[in-house]
Amino acid sequence: MTSLSECTSAAFDWFFPSFCTQCQTPIKASQGICDCCLNDLPLLDLTAQANLLYRPDIAEFFPDCQFDHLIACAWYRAPFDHWLSQLKFSNQIFYKKALQQVIKQQLANSKACCEQWPELFIILPLHNERFLQRGYNQVAQTWGACLPANTLTLSCLKRDKKTKAQSTLSKAKRVKNVQGAFVCHEDLSGRTVAIVDDVMTTGATLNAATVALKEAGAEQVWAFVTCLTPLGR
Repeated sequence: MTSLSECTSAAFDWFFPSFCTQCQTPIKASQGICDCCLNDLPLLDLTAQANLLYRPDIAEFFPDCQFDHLIACAWYRAPFDHWLSQLKFSNQIFYKKALQQVIKQQLANSKACCEQWPELFIILPLHNERFLQRGYNQVAQTWGACLPANTLTLSCLKRDKKTKAQSTLSKAKRVKNVQGAFVCHEDLSGRTVAIVDDVMTTGATLNAATVALKEAGAEQVWAFVTCLTPLGR
């Protein structure tokens, strides 16, 4: 017997059709991209190397990582660059569902290959002033629904230092810009935790957050990001 929720969902799809962001094929309201287009996306192969810090090309691009493990969905190129920039700067939330499909798939692939998994996921925070200006944290928007609620926190890590936008700075200035930007007041002794961000360019922001978490006692810090975009690539 068809459940009430299934009937409601089917009716919603009928009256308010949704379309794939790539090919415009009709899809369910819960989706942002059809299965065919999802399978065609140029995603990083996490089954071949679950910790991307051990992949030679990525290790060359990001040689100074302070965190212990890196998981990313894709390189910052089409269509991900468009989806992320529109979500981040224009709040075009219909790209969120497509990104969440990608994130969920990559999380499942990675978890299947990892003997260990973080106990706590920490969304990289915005400074209060920037959050008030923007009105939302785009990382929380995309990743929040993809992670178990009991492992997710938005309050463990604080961004006390107001910094310039990293996108306008060189690598050396990025490092200096975020130095001491984060503080963690919770006891993380012996725990494996993960920082979650949208785009990693030099790793400076993630490194600064890692330092704060390890000072709070974290045994291992992992970095989960939607995309990688090495500076100058």
